[in-house]
Amino acid sequence: MLALNTLRAAARQALAFVSAQPEVAEAEVFVAADANLTVRLNYTSHIPSSGVEEPKSTENHGLGIRAVFHSPAGQSDAPGRLTGFGSEPSDLSLAGATRALRKARAAAVFDAEFVSLPRPEANLPASAGVASGGYDPAALRVGSRRLLGAGWQMVEQGLAAFQSSEDLLSLADGPDGVAGQGLILGGDAVLLQSRMAVASTHLPRVQTDQNTLIMSFATAMVERQESKGSGWSVSSHLADFDGRSAAEAARNSVAAVGLEYGGSRRAPTGRYRVVLGPQPVTEILEWVLLPGLQLEMFYAGASPFLGKLGREVLAPSLSIYEDSGQPGRPGSRRITDEGLPAGRTELIRQGQLAGLLADYYNYQRMLNAPDARQKLGADPQAARAAIAPRCGFRPGNGGGRNFAAPPGIVPCNLVIAPYSTGPRRTRRRL
Repeated sequence: MLALNTLRAAARQALAFVSAQPEVAEAEVFVAADANLTVRLNYTSHIPSSGVEEPKSTENHGLGIRAVFHSPAGQSDAPGRLTGFGSEPSDLSLAGATRALRKARAAAVFDAEFVSLPRPEANLPASAGVASGGYDPAALRVGSRRLLGAGWQMVEQGLAAFQSSEDLLSLADGPDGVAGQGLILGGDAVLLQSRMAVASTHLPRVQTDQNTLIMSFATAMVERQESKGSGWSVSSHLADFDGRSAAEAARNSVAAVGLEYGGSRRAPTGRYRVVLGPQPVTEILEWVLLPGLQLEMFYAGASPFLGKLGREVLAPSLSIYEDSGQPGRPGSRRITDEGLPAGRTELIRQGQLAGLLADYYNYQRMLNAPDARQKLGADPQAARAAIAPRCGFRPGNGGGRNFAAPPGIVPCNLVIAPYSTGPRRTRRRL
């Protein structure tokens, strides 16, 4: 993967070139490089198998340019700007920047709601204690031996969970014991390495960041019982990886023994107390709650919380915040992909709507919207801190940073913090 100094030099050179073009009023250059290292599990107890397959890797890099062009004649006094975005893969030279700018110019459209590219904001202090975001030096230096070791950790954890299961032992018969049930383990251990550099007209000093992400996904099956289970884990540091996702998958597959197809039973109609696991909670937050907490949805008048900033919207026992700058979390970042400080945004505080997820584009157009007070339920100028642009990111496949896309509103670390009046507070990180 390309070094940070290479990305920094490319961003500086491209910004100088684009800024010198007479038709360009403002410009932003984003340069990124990602590497994906994957080892796949392939274990079967009753068929010869390799257990862990040979590691595979992919790499990509490139640059993206957002450019604001001088307005055509007749539009110079109109609100809004002529803006475009273009990108070029695998070429960080001036030739690549030239092609990216040409694409941005060809794709430019007049946006009546655009104010400017990101500018420094006095109410956006740097996140305390965040010097390196989610960066693990050991994960950037990892070799094939350590990656294979991660795969074998998963296999060993999964088999240990099978072997220690009393439910599975009670089903075992014959000389093959538990293995005779037809145990299957599949899945992946994935290590993502990501680096970026960004600079713009209003933030000319090139800023850089690098991140690592270690993910594992496992599926286990007891074939003779036709039962399946899955598990997953995410971390930013290699030291936190222990293969427990395979153990979770194995336990879930054993727990599904005897259930109907799909691992479920039909419950009689009635009222039940339900305890949800991490996966369904994540799905509910991502697809039901979070869209309504984005500033873009407020601007469009499509949020269920429209006009309720500062008011109670959920149970008082619940608090939720997003902290893209929290050290040690899987999604942690030092800066956003717009070059602004990453940090914490209070979303729900003891049931009250306290803030919204935002990028700079939606932050600026909400501040300038004539009906912003009605949409937010508060004076937008007084609510600047609550709608600050701390979530302007360009997510790539698997959690990297995508040079080929403009930034959008993307949360990184969402934390549910049940409110407690006592000295202890428990938190659930998703």
